[in-house]
Amino acid sequence: MSSKTATTPKVKIKRLIKAPPERVFAAWTTPDEIVKWFGPETCRVTSAKIDLRVGGQYRFHVISEMNGELEVRGVYREIKRPSKLVYTWNWKGSAEMEFGETLVTVEFADAEGFTEVLLTHEGLPDKKTRESHSHGWNGTLDKLAKLVAAAGNGNNCPAVGSFSWNELVTGDIAASTSFYTKLFGWEAEASPVPNMKYTVFKKDGVMVGGCIQPEMENVPTHWVSYVRVEDVDASAKKATKLGGKVCVGAFDVPTVGRIAVMQDPQGAAFALFKPVKSC
Repeated sequence: MSSKTATTPKVKIKRLIKAPPERVFAAWTTPDEIVKWFGPETCRVTSAKIDLRVGGQYRFHVISEMNGELEVRGVYREIKRPSKLVYTWNWKGSAEMEFGETLVTVEFADAEGFTEVLLTHEGLPDKKTRESHSHGWNGTLDKLAKLVAAAGNGNNCPAVGSFSWNELVTGDIAASTSFYTKLFGWEAEASPVPNMKYTVFKKDGVMVGGCIQPEMENVPTHWVSYVRVEDVDASAKKATKLGGKVCVGAFDVPTVGRIAVMQDPQGAAFALFKPVKSC
């Protein structure tokens, strides 16, 4: 790091974004998403390339109302998914903007359904440059917040009466995981819930479903859709009065929520779900 970063002006911004850290980190490091949110309203990105590894480079082509066509590029110095990024920053294409290498640090902290983003841009040459970059970063974060809100916050906690989760029950986790990751480009990873044998499917860092083995033998492979309710026990009771059937009585999953598995009068399976944390 250049020694000038300790003595020259810096931009420091803290922002809460309604999405989990993995979702915000993914948006920050995925080229297709960067072209949607990077830059204030007076700028737009026409292309983005990223080599997300320490020593890897990124390069964004930017069109600015004030400075015309520009390019911002740099090298990743630190990557801790999904909590931290450190990278160098260089403008090319305008004499006014070519003030040399600076340093950007972005930290993503979980804040109960939100992500606290702390952005520090060091090494800026003067007050004017700091103010212009502060304006740019604030506008950029405004657009990022709108993007992830429009796409859904990834908490799998929609309104009562809405589908909130999809779960694959299969006797062959490896085969099912291989099929769906190749078909849809999903990532598969172990559940973050301690002592729970569960596979989570993600797309661009956002959870889209899960995968679990059946507890009983001879259960055919099938998907179960979860509907969020205010009271699982009361909803299960109401469902039986309406002709439905309880397949698995209400039970609690630590840190996740309360669940019951049902069948409607025509035999279609579904699950009732109330999360531990409200949205």
